[in-house]
Amino acid sequence: MHTNAVTLDGIQFPPATGCPMRGAEVLQAILSMANQAIDRLRSQSARPIAAVGRLRGTGRGVHFRDLIHTLEAEHPITLTAPFEDSALVAGAAWDAAQVIGVHASGALAKLQWCAGADDLPMHVHEHSDRFIIVHEGRGFFHVSDQTVGAFDGSDVRSIPARERDVFLFTRGVVHTFSTLDEPMTLLSCQVPYLAFDDPRQYRLPPFRWIARDQPERRPPRVACDPAWSVLAIQAV
Repeated sequence: MHTNAVTLDGIQFPPATGCPMRGAEVLQAILSMANQAIDRLRSQSARPIAAVGRLRGTGRGVHFRDLIHTLEAEHPITLTAPFEDSALVAGAAWDAAQVIGVHASGALAKLQWCAGADDLPMHVHEHSDRFIIVHEGRGFFHVSDQTVGAFDGSDVRSIPARERDVFLFTRGVVHTFSTLDEPMTLLSCQVPYLAFDDPRQYRLPPFRWIARDQPERRPPRVACDPAWSVLAIQAV
């Protein structure tokens, strides 16, 4: 069983200084958010745990996409495929040690999913945690409560992944992403960072599960999230 909600308040960029942020500062701010979120999620459960939230601007003129454009312009990267053996996914990473400085840790990966990218198997990251922002497009996040050793495909939930959704999970969570008719771009904070070709990067369970082969077991629906943020209460 898993809890229905966790409270992780205060996960945000540093306060605005009135000066445009440099690319390295953007990367540092995102990784700071990721570390805060991961630490607070870990305090909720000693077992592997996954949660979903939303990235929101809190005032006029706040544009997360512009911040990422600054990072990309100052520190361009070239996305390469295949990614984790999927030719439909391409990726590259901003390594904090190279962009910010040798004492920085973690990385932000940019992952582009083609439309119809539904062949990346369920897998786990056993040596790093994830804070993943849906930057553009839409797709699905597939996740299971089962451990990697016991995973048999019988308990997989498919959650829509839309622009500005944030998927947060600690190491050991069995998961994958997929797309249908639209492409999707993810910004994935990896804490700590392991190179894409590092054999410790991910592990596949004995049972192979890909979205292409699996019908949706749960009836589709449209509903509001159960957790709402109170914006105002009229004074007495």
